[in-house]
Amino acid sequence: MTKLTFYSGLKEIGGTVVGVETDKAICLFDFGFSYADRIDNKVSLRKGNEAYDYVKLGILNAIDGIYEPDIAHKLEIKGYGELDKEVFVIISHMHIDHMGGLGALDQKLPVYMSRESATLYHELGVMGELEIREHENIIPVDYDVSFSVGDITVTCVQVDHDVIGACGFMINTPDGSICYTGDYRYHGYHPDISAAFAQKCKGADVMISEGVTISHGDVDVLSLMGPVRENTELTLLDKMKDFASNEEGLIVINNYNRNVERIHNFVKVIGESGRKLVLSPQQADYLAAFYGEDKVYVYLPEGGSVDAPRISNYPIVTRKDILDNPSAYVLQQDYKDSFELFELSDAISIYLHMDGAPLGDYDPSYEKFYKLLEVAGINVVRCGLGGHAEPFYLRKQVDEIAPKTLIPLHSFRPEQLLSKNAGRIILPNQGDTIILKDSQCLVQNKSWCWVCD
Repeated sequence: MTKLTFYSGLKEIGGTVVGVETDKAICLFDFGFSYADRIDNKVSLRKGNEAYDYVKLGILNAIDGIYEPDIAHKLEIKGYGELDKEVFVIISHMHIDHMGGLGALDQKLPVYMSRESATLYHELGVMGELEIREHENIIPVDYDVSFSVGDITVTCVQVDHDVIGACGFMINTPDGSICYTGDYRYHGYHPDISAAFAQKCKGADVMISEGVTISHGDVDVLSLMGPVRENTELTLLDKMKDFASNEEGLIVINNYNRNVERIHNFVKVIGESGRKLVLSPQQADYLAAFYGEDKVYVYLPEGGSVDAPRISNYPIVTRKDILDNPSAYVLQQDYKDSFELFELSDAISIYLHMDGAPLGDYDPSYEKFYKLLEVAGINVVRCGLGGHAEPFYLRKQVDEIAPKTLIPLHSFRPEQLLSKNAGRIILPNQGDTIILKDSQCLVQNKSWCWVCD
C-alpha cells in the first residue's frame, strides 16, 4: 500500500510538504518554508545548526531520512541513509515557500526539479539569494519525462506560473496515481500550458491542488460561470509600453526577480520606446541564464564591475547617468535597495510595484515600504498580477482531471475548492496519513471528507 503523509502547508499559504511512501521508496514534495510568526531576521542563524533551529521553530518539519545524521539525532529522528528505503525530494518551482528549505537537507539527498528550475536555482546560489546554502545533489528533469526511484515513478508536467521552470507532477505507485498541481495560473503568457497539464493528468486517482485564491472571503466555486480577471500578463505588457512611451521622467519597476519571462518581454517594448532597461545585478543574471540575447544594462550606482560570469561584460549604468537623462531609462529596483530611491526621487516620474517584495499587506514590511515611498514623494502605481489561478480555474482544473479523490491545500480555506467531478474531497490535518490502495483512498476519521455526487 501507499501512504500519503501531510506534514505542512495545508491550511496556510506556504510550506507545503507531502510524503508519498511505498514498500521501497519515500518521495517528498515540496520543501519550502512554513512562515510561522516566531522569528525575524534580527536573530542570527547558527551556522551548521540551521536545520535544527528551523525544525524547532516549526518552519521545517522533523522528518526521518532527510537531514544530516548529527542534526537528525539531535532532533531524535533518523538521518539520511539510515532508512531501509530510498528517499528523494521533488520540487515544483523556485518560490521560497516551495523550495526555501533545500539548504537544510543532507547534501547527498537526491532533489529533482525541472531543468529550467535547476538553472534558476543555481543562479540564485551564484547571486547569494539562497537560504543556508546551495544543495549539491540537484537532478534536472525534462518536462513530460518520467524517472523512477524504487517503485515510485514521477513525471514532471509543466504549468504556467509567475516563475520560470514551474511544474506539477504525476506520481505513480503500485497502488495508484497521484497528481500534484504545484502553483499555476491561467492569466499568464501560456494558459495553454496549464490547460495541457489537466489533460495529461486526467483521471488521476488522487489530485492534490493548490487553492491560494480561495483563501479570503466566501467563494461559491460551483456557481462560477467564468473568470472575472481583466488584467493579465499581456495587458501588463501593454501598460508597460504605454508608460515607457508617455512618462516624462525615470520609470522604476519593482518586479519579482524570479519572474524572468516578464522581464524578457519587457525588453522589447521598452526598447521600442527609445528607453534602456536597467536591471539590478541579480535580475540581469537571471535574465541572462535564459535569454542571453536580450540587450539590457546593469545598475551600479557608483560604477564598478559585476562579479557574476554571465553578466561581467554587460554595460554599466550609474546613478549619474540616470540623473543626467532620466527619461532615457526604465530602472528595475528590488525592495532591498529601496534607500537608493532617495537619491533618485527627483527624477522619478512613476514607480510601478508589480509583484516584487513586499508582496502584500500581510507582510510587516509592506506598510513601512509604502511609508518610505510617501516620505520620498514618489508616485506609485500598484500593478501586480499574482501568480495563482482564479477560483473558476481552480474548479475547472479539477473538473477536467476528474480525480477519484481531491485534496485541496496551500490555502487558508481549502474546503472551498469543490467540484462535481471529484468523487471525494478529503481535508487532512497536519500530520495525518491517508492510505492509497487499489486506486482508492482509505480514511478512518469520517470528519475529514466531503463526498461530492
